Amino acid sequence: WLSLARLFLFASRDFWFEVPLPFFLRSPPCAAIGRPCADDSDCGSGTACDAEAGACANLNPGGGCGGLGWSRTQVGALLALYIIMYGQFQAYTPQLVTGPLRQTPPNKRTEVLWGLVNCLPTLVMAVVAAASADAGTYSQPSHAGLPPHTSLLGGSLVGTIACFALVFAVNSSIHSYLVVLYAASDKVAASVGFYYMANACGRLLGTLGSGVLYTYVGDDLGLLAGTNAVQGLAACFAAATASSLLAALITLQIDDGDAALLCGPCCVLYGGAEAPASDQCSRLHSRAEADEAAAGRLSEEEVVRLSRQVSDDLE
Repeated sequence: WLSLARLFLFASRDFWFEVPLPFFLRSPPCAAIGRPCADDSDCGSGTACDAEAGACANLNPGGGCGGLGWSRTQVGALLALYIIMYGQFQAYTPQLVTGPLRQTPPNKRTEVLWGLVNCLPTLVMAVVAAASADAGTYSQPSHAGLPPHTSLLGGSLVGTIACFALVFAVNSSIHSYLVVLYAASDKVAASVGFYYMANACGRLLGTLGSGVLYTYVGDDLGLLAGTNAVQGLAACFAAATASSLLAALITLQIDDGDAALLCGPCCVLYGGAEAPASDQCSRLHSRAEADEAAAGRLSEEEVVRLSRQVSDDLE
């Protein structure tokens, strides 16, 4: 079950990240297409002058129109920033998130909670993109060269990327712990290998699915423009939300014996487990307190060791 959940978890990212996001960021506003032109200098970013039509045309009709018209450098920098942010936050998840919330070590219900949180950024972006597709895709550019709706869409998109990177890092970190926890002692390598094979399948599903949605969902706006990229992007974020939700629901099928979920001082109880839910809650609180005490002792020991090392160096 965890491997199947991992498949849909990573598909939830690649439904919008691998194909739609770079194409959308590069695609020009629809209002910039069709303007009369004599040469490329009369056209904006992402467009070129079509000599036969005498009008600005989309450099990449397959990427659609309605996007932000960013340069390759800007797009590459944003994607690199996402990867760096995701990797760093994943490494510090136990210290910054699950530790303070007393969710270390996590159980399946911890992952269900964060799996549901993972739905929120993509759901918000799907709604914003869907509204923008009807509110101003064809409007005239403002003084900055972009339709007014594009600034709102761009800001929402950058905010979604940042929020998703942080929440997705928490989910990935919890998954990486659970796969080792649930693996049979004599089949750890096989279990982890199968788990990461499911990870790759999820990425493949998201990449192929996003290409289909982004290309074919948007309205065809003609040879010069291509399709409506905003509609395609909204469909991709909707698919990502459904994939995140499916991953969380699949995780519920795992039987790990825990019937309680900690979130700081709060404890949510569930019935139907091998032990009474109240006992589960007490056990998790005790485990969290023991982990905090161990971390405190470790920190003190580290201070003593470093102090001795500094003294030795001075001597």
